[in-house]
Amino acid sequence: MDLQDKQTAFAICEENLQLNEFSPNISYKPDPCRPIKGQITPEEWLAFTKYNKDRAEKEMYESTRLRENIFHTMGQSAADLESQQKASEYALRKRLHELERALNELEWQKKQTQEEILSNESDIERLEKAIRDKEPLIKLAMTRQENRHSRPGMDLVRDEVSYGLCNEIQQLKAEKRALEDQLKQAKHAWNILQQNLHRIEDEIAVKSNSIMLEKRALETRRRLNTEITPMTEVDRNRQLFNMDSSGIRPVLQSIY
Repeated sequence: MDLQDKQTAFAICEENLQLNEFSPNISYKPDPCRPIKGQITPEEWLAFTKYNKDRAEKEMYESTRLRENIFHTMGQSAADLESQQKASEYALRKRLHELERALNELEWQKKQTQEEILSNESDIERLEKAIRDKEPLIKLAMTRQENRHSRPGMDLVRDEVSYGLCNEIQQLKAEKRALEDQLKQAKHAWNILQQNLHRIEDEIAVKSNSIMLEKRALETRRRLNTEITPMTEVDRNRQLFNMDSSGIRPVLQSIY
């Protein structure tokens, strides 16, 4: 449910990001700043998200502890070799399943990060274009104001037009500075996204290698279990206690 809500919120933010003053579906709203029932504070949102994260980490920790306890129990139950083999194989398959799920999650994160990078790059291009568009407007206002300084004699009046041009220049420069600040933030976010992408790709490589090793271990166990399956109860006991068919080895070991 939390993931679905965040996906919906992301879609709304993405839709808002695509809106501009020329969008056909913008309009005046009666009271857009009114309090909305169910709204929460950023602190509450952060606490809720942290609660879900902590709960997931706790479940992962408890799952790891459970798996370790299973392995420990199997080590203490050496007499029941067949049961130990089945439990070990189950644990390996469970681990492989977890690794595959983790790999799928990382692949999804990689896709989302790549899409976010593309969106961020579009924002950077938009901001750069907006800054470039401001420059000729600033130059125009400055040139007009400077040209008016060449008026002769008593016509060199600091009139309403002069004040208007000065205000226009200041406003345009302020807008340009604001766009430059946004551009700086967007580039910083792009760098962070790139770092996250590299981290995710590294984790994918590690998880893929782990999955390969787990599959190899399962195949080795399957092959060994097929090759060394005892045929009789006596053979089973000899294999269990590491005895040879002649029965001489334990005697020699007790002597030497």
